[in-house]
Amino acid sequence: MKKYLSYTLAVMLMSWSAASYGAGFGLYEYSARSTAMGGATMANKAEAASLAANPALITELDGTQAQLGLTVVTANATTTVDGQSRDLKRDVWYLPNFYLTHKVSDGVSLGLGGFSRYGLGGEYKNWETWAGSRLAYKVKLETFSFTPTIAVKASDELSVAMGLEAMVIGFTQNSTLMPGATANATAYEISGSGVSWGGNFSFVYRPEWAEKWSLGALYRSKVKQNLNGRIHAGMEVAAPINIFDDDAKGAITLPDSLSAGISFRPTEKWTFETGIVGTFWSAYDQILIEYSDRESTPTIHNKKDYKDTYRLNFGAEYNLNPNWAVRAGYVFDKSPINEHAMDTLVPVDDRHIGSLGFGYKNEIWSVDFAYAHIFARDLSGTANAQFNKPMKYNDGKSDMFGLTFGYKF
Repeated sequence: MKKYLSYTLAVMLMSWSAASYGAGFGLYEYSARSTAMGGATMANKAEAASLAANPALITELDGTQAQLGLTVVTANATTTVDGQSRDLKRDVWYLPNFYLTHKVSDGVSLGLGGFSRYGLGGEYKNWETWAGSRLAYKVKLETFSFTPTIAVKASDELSVAMGLEAMVIGFTQNSTLMPGATANATAYEISGSGVSWGGNFSFVYRPEWAEKWSLGALYRSKVKQNLNGRIHAGMEVAAPINIFDDDAKGAITLPDSLSAGISFRPTEKWTFETGIVGTFWSAYDQILIEYSDRESTPTIHNKKDYKDTYRLNFGAEYNLNPNWAVRAGYVFDKSPINEHAMDTLVPVDDRHIGSLGFGYKNEIWSVDFAYAHIFARDLSGTANAQFNKPMKYNDGKSDMFGLTFGYKF
């Protein structure tokens, strides 16, 4: 039981950070404008949603401004475990966000943002007779981060910002006790929730000696998550499996990241930006797990072997006139997944993302729309040493539709 429980909870907690059908664990769809430009909004035009991309930019917003948005996501992929292939069921997920900024004085601005940085959802078809159901056949993970922020204009060229992050997490994961050998494989559910804290620091630099250029950067700290949950077994299954219907707790450290972007505006109509996001997954070195009230079960240290990763983006915006703008973007998202420690929760490798969109604005309100398509690379390897079965990801793809409304008070 101890060996199996350590394996089971390790997979569950791994899903907390493997939170999208993508090459990384993060979500980057902070606004429709940002999605349309491939996330390349770190050093160019400020909007209320800059609270997510680069909070230092909000010093450039006058008065009180607000944005409210939604991204709709669909995903498909096939996972093969020990020669057995299963497709994900067709489903739709919704990622809401909101932002509010206020200029206190010429040099100080405040902001509050709410958006998702991690998210995962999906269920495999015909999981009852699938070996991969032992890893996981269904998962739903939702996070929402609240980010109170203060931004200061240090000079005419430089603005800096600092913020806190309170991340709320809720999840449900379903797996089987048996490796899917029969249609009567015993299924169980793991669920839990928690709140974790982190912080960020950012700046934007617009040099007077190179007025067409600007530079922005954002650092997000590590976040240690202490979560409380429960295993819903329905019954206590006899040895040698012995999984209990009881409370459990765990700890996991999500890594820090560093983002940077360079923007170039050759004319009043054109804006270009390119950027990079580095995520230091070497900090994600283990998962600590234990039952809450069972002294007979040990503390479990599940070692990880994830890779440090990077995400490259490029975006362009063209202003057709003072009211209308069109946008396009491209992203290469490098996967942190180790081909010798694969799972069923994030069934894709490296991603290529193409996006486009448009926006309308006047003196009071604005509306932006974006569409992006994800092309995922196939990956072959094995599950971790505790399961040790050959695995393969293929046919991974996803569509995203974003809509954002803005208002100036």
